[in-house]
Amino acid sequence: MIPEPVSKRGSHPVSWTRFATATVAAWLMLVAAAAGAEPWTLTRVLDAARTRDPSVRAARAAGDAGRAQAASNWALLSPHVTASYGFTRSDDPAMLFSQKLWQGRFTPADFALDALNQPAPTSARQWTLAVDQPLWNGGREILAPGMAARMNRAASHMERAAIADRLLAAAGAWVDAVAARENVAAADRALAFATAMRGATAERLRMGQVADVDTLRAAARASEALVRALGAHRQLAVMLQRLSGMVQSPVAADELVFDAALAPIPPGDGARGELAAAHEGAAAAATQSREAALALLPSLNSRLAVSQYAPMTGDRWERRWMLAVSADLPLFDGGQRLNAWRAARAQAAQARAAEAALARDLALDLAATRAQADMAIQSRDAAFAGRAASEEALRLADARYRSGLLPLTDLLAADAEATAARAGAIAAESDLILTHVRLLHAMGELR
Repeated sequence: MIPEPVSKRGSHPVSWTRFATATVAAWLMLVAAAAGAEPWTLTRVLDAARTRDPSVRAARAAGDAGRAQAASNWALLSPHVTASYGFTRSDDPAMLFSQKLWQGRFTPADFALDALNQPAPTSARQWTLAVDQPLWNGGREILAPGMAARMNRAASHMERAAIADRLLAAAGAWVDAVAARENVAAADRALAFATAMRGATAERLRMGQVADVDTLRAAARASEALVRALGAHRQLAVMLQRLSGMVQSPVAADELVFDAALAPIPPGDGARGELAAAHEGAAAAATQSREAALALLPSLNSRLAVSQYAPMTGDRWERRWMLAVSADLPLFDGGQRLNAWRAARAQAAQARAAEAALARDLALDLAATRAQADMAIQSRDAAFAGRAASEEALRLADARYRSGLLPLTDLLAADAEATAARAGAIAAESDLILTHVRLLHAMGELR
């Protein structure tokens, strides 16, 4: 916990040394508390995101829904079987005449005029088993298997693409959390140095070796370092909360550990889920275009129905059956089928063009990510060398200042350079890891 400084004149000044000591002690307590915890490496974060991240679960559910919708295309090919049961009671002459006809129980008395015109209310029952088999409806019966397969693959590829995006986001959250932790350590280190520098300047002022302005500048530098430390701690808390939400588990700063080795880059270029889904979608659109063209032909369907009729009480069930084949050709529909075919052809062309544009964009993204990955290692090495040089320069500058051989302005400049070099090294290391993951994502290998 970071204590708040007291800035009012006349109150007790902040003990900067005590603050630095308390910060270090707090970190040691966190380390001791997390000593037995399993470290959160990048590999563990990705594994947790695959199983726990609600967005990943949503992507898997969307894939299941898409595959189920694709399977519904098989209904265009398979027969439709329905069963029905009915009960009627009426005194309608036409209905009762039809029921007796279906039941096959007419007698001469039924044809008397009074019985035909004013029949008594009668109850009846029936059940029917019907099989409808589509034969030809715009070629859907032939194209249904291919359409179902393409839509199934498209749904799976889109699921893979959505999961890859979420895994990339999880990797970014992990990198940000690790970088925030390193920034906290660097900010605390800079605060400790600024505190020590402020004390040394105050001591030299008492010895008459520096002017008052130097103590003010040292105090301002210490206050600036405190503000940065507060901001770094706040940013770390936010990043840890974000990462914890993605892995659905509390993550402590000391549990974040760099992986010993990053996942190897495959030698070839994998297929991005988005591109594979676009390819299947374009093929499905071409199939729909052919189906719209075939819909200009007559449709042909068949039906087989078996029914049983009987009065409500007594008598036996009478079975009737029907086999029908029907052809349907709209002679004029206002150009609806023709325009539907034209629209389907245009949509198929649009899908092919969209696939080509996506392939181009993804290829450019992959090339740019490869180039960035090639430079990331060199940038990290250069940043580490710069940090080591600036740390040594700061050590020498501090020693010379304490010996009275260096003005405070030069010491402050060396401190600022060291602070910037630490931030640069952290950013370079984070960029190296994140670029590696982005390259796997761009190659379609982040799954």
